[in-house]
Amino acid sequence: MNPAPDANAFLDAIKNQDVAALNNTVTADTTAKESLIKSLEKIKGSDTAASKSAREMLGKLEVEDCYMGSDRSLCKLSNESELVLKRDGFSWKVDLEDSSFSQVYEKEMQGLFRAEQSPEYVTIQFTLALLEGNLEQAKEYSTDQTHLMLPLIVGMMSAAQQDQTEEQKTKMEEARKELASMACEVNGDRAKCAPEGKEKSMSLVRDNGVWKVDFRKGGSEESEEMDSSESSDEM
Repeated sequence: MNPAPDANAFLDAIKNQDVAALNNTVTADTTAKESLIKSLEKIKGSDTAASKSAREMLGKLEVEDCYMGSDRSLCKLSNESELVLKRDGFSWKVDLEDSSFSQVYEKEMQGLFRAEQSPEYVTIQFTLALLEGNLEQAKEYSTDQTHLMLPLIVGMMSAAQQDQTEEQKTKMEEARKELASMACEVNGDRAKCAPEGKEKSMSLVRDNGVWKVDFRKGGSEESEEMDSSESSDEM
């Protein structure tokens, strides 16, 4: 049985953000399926520019070619991703975990919706990533130049938290709470952000429409962040 009709049924469900139809076209519940459903619900329930762009992008998806096997088939899509389909009785169902479509889709959607994130939100997420020692998340919210310094900074933050006293833990929690008062001063494609009442700020730049934390080697931003990291060591 040709897998193309079932691959097209999957794409139709995506284009219409039809979760019920989607459930009938994919294999058992997986993390990739749950993530896709949440994304489609977000797109369907919003009229933001990003959601409109997402619907337009999804509407252009097409099946370009399919290769059928006995139990597994492969369909190539117009966005240069692939769907892996597994035989299910007399039909085929998409295996999202094995399909490169899942990764390509997630990256495309992140790019669209990141443009809607305010500099305050980006600064908070970046700071939380540092506090939690999450290098990958810190990279997501920062420039390529900043990536060069992140391993050192994240390493220092992680080391500082390994042997914390109760007093230090309390101060760390207070630092997290302060993030709720984050405020930014925006000047064109640059911004300076800091919690209310704090003098030291974090610098951001708008890179292709997306706000990112920007440390410059040898610049004040790096010095300020290193000072912040050292303060955490002293907590």
